[in-house]
Amino acid sequence: MPGGFIVGGGGHVALVDASIIPVGDPNIAVGKISSQSSTFEEKGVSRKAIDGSLANSYVNGDCTLTNQDFEPWWMVDLISAFQVSAVVITNRGDCCGSRIKGAEILIGDLPQKGGTMNPRCATITSMGSGETMSFNCAGMQGQYVTITIPGRNEFLSLCEVQVLAHPWLHIVHDGGRSPVRDSETDLGLQGRVLSFLNQSRSSFVVISPMQSLSLMEFTLCMRVVVGDLGEHKVILFSYHSQYDELRLFREAKGLFGLHMGGRSVVFVLPDLSTLGSHICVTWESELGLTAFWIDGKRSIRKVYNVGHVLQSGGTAILGQDQGVKSMTEQEEWRFVGEITDLYMWDYVLKSHDIQEVFQVRQFPRGNIFDWNTLSYKITGSVKVLPKD
Repeated sequence: MPGGFIVGGGGHVALVDASIIPVGDPNIAVGKISSQSSTFEEKGVSRKAIDGSLANSYVNGDCTLTNQDFEPWWMVDLISAFQVSAVVITNRGDCCGSRIKGAEILIGDLPQKGGTMNPRCATITSMGSGETMSFNCAGMQGQYVTITIPGRNEFLSLCEVQVLAHPWLHIVHDGGRSPVRDSETDLGLQGRVLSFLNQSRSSFVVISPMQSLSLMEFTLCMRVVVGDLGEHKVILFSYHSQYDELRLFREAKGLFGLHMGGRSVVFVLPDLSTLGSHICVTWESELGLTAFWIDGKRSIRKVYNVGHVLQSGGTAILGQDQGVKSMTEQEEWRFVGEITDLYMWDYVLKSHDIQEVFQVRQFPRGNIFDWNTLSYKITGSVKVLPKD
């Protein structure tokens, strides 16, 4: 049965052909933050399980490996909470495939002790050497996914862990401490601002698109208020899947950039202000025409990323750059200030419509993001405040 599936016991589906990745929710684990109970040697570091490869030879450097710990664990931090439809594991193929027998998959919001206090999705009753198996987690919610072998001293080796999931998003109005569903749910953030109070690396807002971001053109607008930035770098919008798909940023005083598909374009513009700035950026793939709009006025147009297609399946975040790897870079790019009136369309708005957006008159409803009906989830020190 090449390319088929075998349904087995224990709540899992065994993939006969390990080159096939299950379809549905995207794999959101690649490039996230991983850790493990110990590391046998440098070759077996934890990130080997989220490098996007199904190669399964530890000897060739494809897999993780802990010491022979009591109840060893491996964990991935997804940065924010997701609803996990399935976890797909690739077992070591060059040796010792039976070691993973009895391992548990745990999902939840507690990072302590490697996430081993979180609820269980599934138990791995057995896996063949080099086999890839998919375990159904039925939408379990959490920020941390852990693989652990309970009750014994063992080596834990994982060649790939895929987390198939979509963002867990609720309207929140209390700084992110608990989700709230109330009469205001349908209003999104109408008449409100998101206030990012400090540069804490744990403060950000995940926002949910109303349709796929598989795009060949778009318009993205938002209103931003900041303090004195000097030459400080600021990330305004980050959309990231396996790669840095779309970033809108202030690189230095009066320098703004758009980053897509591994390439950036920079514009010289009026700087952000403590009195507020309205920013739009437009891009279309056919000719590559790209422009910024500041307070209703268009910049010079530049040709950028002709023929590019923005990829779907990622996560959109305000306040944090998902593409940077080190803590130092995260702190460098973190946003402090207020964001409101964020809208995104899957086409280039006409000049007249951008003027209407700036002046808060009648304009087309955002069909990707619309501030008035936005679904979002707050993490950390971000407050929802009245606009006036």
